[in-house]
Amino acid sequence: MAEFVPRSIKPKSLFSKMLTGFLVVILLLVSFNFVTSIYLKNKIHDEIVKYNELSINHTVEGYENHFRLSKNMVLGLNQNDRWITSLNILRKVKENNGYASIEDIKAELKTLYANPFLQFENVILYFKNDAYVVEKDGTSSAEDMFGKFYRSPDYPLSFWNRQFDERIGFRVFPASRFTEKSAGIETNKGLLLPMLMKPLPYNDMYLIVMLDAQKLFQIHNIASDQHFYILNSDGQPIYTSTPNVPIEPLSAFDTSGQPMMKGHYYYFFRKGQETGFTYVSMVPTESISLQLIRLNTILISLLVVVALISIAASALFSRSLHTPLRKIIDSMQAWDTGEKQSKHGPIREFDLISHKVNQMMQTNKSMTQDLAQKTSLLRKYALTNKLKNIHMNLDELREMADTSMPFMILLFEIHFKEPYTELDIDQEKGTYYIREYIDSVLLRSFAESVTFQMEHNLVLSLVFTTDTEPESVNQPIDYLKNMFDIEHDLYLVTIAVSPLYPASSAFTTAYEEMTQAIKQRKLINETQVIHGIQPIPEPYPFTVLMEEEFHTRLMSGNQEAVYVWIAKHLEQLSKRGSSAEAYWQFAKEIALQMEKSLQKLNLHGQRSSMVKPSFHALSEFYSSEQFQQWFVTLLQPAIQRVRDHTEDQDPITRFVIDYLDAHLHEDINLDLMADKLNITPGYLSTYFKEKTGMNFSDYLNDLRIQRAKLLLDNLELKIQDVAAHVGYQNANSFIRMFKRYSGITPGEYRKKYASRLSVE
Repeated sequence: MAEFVPRSIKPKSLFSKMLTGFLVVILLLVSFNFVTSIYLKNKIHDEIVKYNELSINHTVEGYENHFRLSKNMVLGLNQNDRWITSLNILRKVKENNGYASIEDIKAELKTLYANPFLQFENVILYFKNDAYVVEKDGTSSAEDMFGKFYRSPDYPLSFWNRQFDERIGFRVFPASRFTEKSAGIETNKGLLLPMLMKPLPYNDMYLIVMLDAQKLFQIHNIASDQHFYILNSDGQPIYTSTPNVPIEPLSAFDTSGQPMMKGHYYYFFRKGQETGFTYVSMVPTESISLQLIRLNTILISLLVVVALISIAASALFSRSLHTPLRKIIDSMQAWDTGEKQSKHGPIREFDLISHKVNQMMQTNKSMTQDLAQKTSLLRKYALTNKLKNIHMNLDELREMADTSMPFMILLFEIHFKEPYTELDIDQEKGTYYIREYIDSVLLRSFAESVTFQMEHNLVLSLVFTTDTEPESVNQPIDYLKNMFDIEHDLYLVTIAVSPLYPASSAFTTAYEEMTQAIKQRKLINETQVIHGIQPIPEPYPFTVLMEEEFHTRLMSGNQEAVYVWIAKHLEQLSKRGSSAEAYWQFAKEIALQMEKSLQKLNLHGQRSSMVKPSFHALSEFYSSEQFQQWFVTLLQPAIQRVRDHTEDQDPITRFVIDYLDAHLHEDINLDLMADKLNITPGYLSTYFKEKTGMNFSDYLNDLRIQRAKLLLDNLELKIQDVAAHVGYQNANSFIRMFKRYSGITPGEYRKKYASRLSVE
């Protein structure tokens, strides 16, 4: 480092003052970090212990809540009259010939083991009288169930038979590995935690809930890499996360709950209030000590490295600032005294800076002279900046455009394809190369033409000419089109060609007309040339009938029906020769209608979790197939949400919806449905609104109207017949309700449908 230090350091020099200041700051920072590390060392141990205490508290709370919830969910079935009736029949199934009740019991059990939060591997109902069980896969004899399907040396059939004589209502047995032996092949069913519940007052049947012990541990244990076990009130292990882990007896844990250290482990434990189980987490003492030692080593190493680097950097930085400043001052003094400056100094960079300054002065002089000779050309380039901000003061534009030469505007819009991105070339550079090529081609025919880049994919050319023959411009345009077509696999170019304007005062109007003309590009995979101002085509209409048909298909959850409907309208757009912008407007309308449909089912709030295709990408599409794929990406999550919403409805809502669908032709009201469910009409109304987001009457009328629309497609049915099929005995009531929900009468709807058939 000696080569960076000056031979004589004066106390008042800039170098010495800067270096001293840096060293003082470094010393203060190192001292502060050293004192802080000593203070934090003692705190870290306490924080590690506190973290493990919080971890065991979280684990205990999770397990206790899970056991309590499981118990309440299973015993809660006794509040169901249908469940009690079926149980009484199945207790003597042969005598009662009540095999039909098995499906009712299985349906109730499904609500338990199908709940992903309960982690029920299975729920088994064991009946003593006929020695058989009912579980999720059906029924079987007790001997087959515990000898084949749920085999365990810890839980033979004799064990489960003894439980009929035990006076217990709820008990969790130790976890064991269960297997299934079928056709000579034994399959592992995992480590399961049996939980037995006897619903009062029955002594001849009970329920066995098989909990997935490993999943419970993964869910409720934060520090899954530590040893963990659970002891019941007798000190018997219920579950251990690690085989052969040393288990301490209950007497080793005091009632204070403070962690203890024994052998090579810290023991963190808590007792559950609900079950009385003791939950123990074992943390190796070397793990905590190793963290502290590692932290001390890292802190000390960092302090030493940072101090050395800071000192070296301070010396280098001070030296690098001191030397150029001293040379600059020496040069300034030489300029003041008129002394001859040396051509070469000890620092090569300083000589290079002096040389570059002289070159810059000479270049500046040459540029000033050159600019003075090219005022007219500068005026045209100044005009380009105004055109990029077209909403400017029109008087200011007229002042700049003082030339009287006729002109034409050529507007080039470039769309880069996916294969272009694989070339690893920035699109800005690609547009720049294309602009340079366009400029070179036009300059061959029009020496006064000017080409510049407006946006990242927009190039504009001003062609000044007095030639009124269209061939004069068509020839270079045709040449450019042929060249662009050669590379159409990488990008597409749309060219808008304006008519010949008499004077440059019409720049603003011409530019606005060409920006509108270029929007009329077709959805084709080739270079397009648009001559003059194109008439705006009639937009593709999105009628009320189309809205209703799209909503009906989307709400059906039928993916194929929705995609067929989309494909049909994309084909209509293609037959009409619609522009790319018309396709974009159609896509925007479909997205809007999809949001409205999801809003009716209260699903619009879940759109944030769905994949949302970019609307910006639509402007780059050049084929109907790309739009078709975009619609799949847009609609598939929504269709899936509609399906999930239909499948995930609770039993009450599911019953109401299924009943309405099957008995729509009958006289249905809220009181009738409440009576069938044995609940009050007020409760059913509030419950149905909360689950579906719609009032019962609105849902019923909307369902009837949607069904009526399908029936109206059959022209052979009379209006009165359609009304009767959907539950309206009075045709006038049906017409009034149909108009309220659809905005038109059934007859008007049928006329529109008939006209649509004739068009298609």
